[in-house]
Amino acid sequence: MQFNQGQTVIHPHHGPATVTGLLSRTIKGKVIEYLELTVCDTGLTVSIPLTKCETVGIRAVAGSSMLADICAVLTAPTGQIENQWARRYKAQRMEAATGDPLRIAAVVRDLIRRREEKGMSLAERDLLKEASAPLLAEIALATGASEEKATVVLHSLVLEGSAEVLAHIDDLGVPAA
Repeated sequence: MQFNQGQTVIHPHHGPATVTGLLSRTIKGKVIEYLELTVCDTGLTVSIPLTKCETVGIRAVAGSSMLADICAVLTAPTGQIENQWARRYKAQRMEAATGDPLRIAAVVRDLIRRREEKGMSLAERDLLKEASAPLLAEIALATGASEEKATVVLHSLVLEGSAEVLAHIDDLGVPAA
């Protein structure tokens, strides 16, 4: 992947980040090129060796095909879920930690549906908040909508099971903050 200053990319653990530059550092007499990112939400600066960007999972913002795949996961039926909350929580946390948007979407889908049907533990509520943040940011970036509208879209996809909400994202009534 080619990186340009000002480009928005997705870091698997920090979410959307802006490329602020490429820099060189000399380590043990060897010059190593680094990609410098500033995380959009927190302002955190992250430097990653260019040769490790793919391994770390730095990728472009979701395009229309990836967005369609995310929508398919969000509208899909809930899979087999562990009854014991500790095992369920551990498995969902591991899935969310991968940084893969499709796996994160599946975790968010299952947690939202669980919240609507049975309620969740405090740890699961925190996990839902943590896992939703990068997914909402990516939906907002990919559609050009605000995160508030992305939240409405996410819940509509999960609870109503229809991707038609994406076609009308600009018409969504979102209360002013």
